[in-house]
Amino acid sequence: MGRVLYFHHYFPAMLFSSMLTGITWDTLLKFFAGFWTPSATARKVYGAGFLALVLLIIYSFYLFHPLSYGIVGPMASDPSSPMAGLRWMDSWEF
Repeated sequence: MGRVLYFHHYFPAMLFSSMLTGITWDTLLKFFAGFWTPSATARKVYGAGFLALVLLIIYSFYLFHPLSYGIVGPMASDPSSPMAGLRWMDSWEF
């Protein structure tokens, strides 16, 4: 019998990963926006980076939402399944 992996095992790691991602993204945006003097260009760079992050979050939600809300249809091992592209490792079974 394999080991059971429950969601609550991943919650602390997800929380710290989310915080670290936000801090890292903010630091990188401030670093790249700092090449320009405080001006409209620096604000545009920061805003564009923030917009890119928001769009990435929306796209990843769209991509992985069937895994969160439950899968309807064929398994990911079936090439015609909408989940076939999400099976990045052979050991993943969903």
